[in-house]
Formats: sequence, C-alpha cells, structure tokens
Amino acid sequence: MCLYFDTAAPQQCREPVADNVSDKQRANFCGYFQINPQACAGPSDQAADSRQLDALFGDGTSEKASETATPENELGTQLDQLFKK
Repeated sequence: MCLYFDTAAPQQCREPVADNVSDKQRANFCGYFQINPQACAGPSDQAADSRQLDALFGDGTSEKASETATPENELGTQLDQLFKK
C-alpha cells in the first residue's frame, strides 16, 4: 500500500497533485508512491490490550456480585463449569 492511500480522500489519494487513476485494475504509475510500513504490520496483541482494560476496569468479577447469587447467576455458573475448556 502507498503511504498516501486514503479511502476517505478524493481519488483515494492524500497527495494533492497526483494524477487520477481511472482504471485501477490495470498497471499504472505514480511518481509519489511510497511504501507504507504500517500496511503490512501484524495484528496488535489483543491479550495485552485486554489485560490493560482488566487492570483499569477490573476483571468483571467482584465479591459483591458473588454474594448476591440469583437463580440466573447460578445457572450461568453451572453452564460455565459444564462447558469449561
């Protein structure tokens, strides 16, 4: 991908003086083309992001929630235990 490629920009290019490419299926040339190093970057570490959110907001379990057991909560806990990986 090009560094200037942007689907939201007119003609999908942020370079203001680039020529319009009318047929994008055929070979074309652009003098402003620069490789975007972020285009081939791997996916972010979602586990690390999740741990950061858990540290910020808690992991979703609390002592107060476990003290107030309702039939729905108990059924949900039993299902989780049954299908635990």
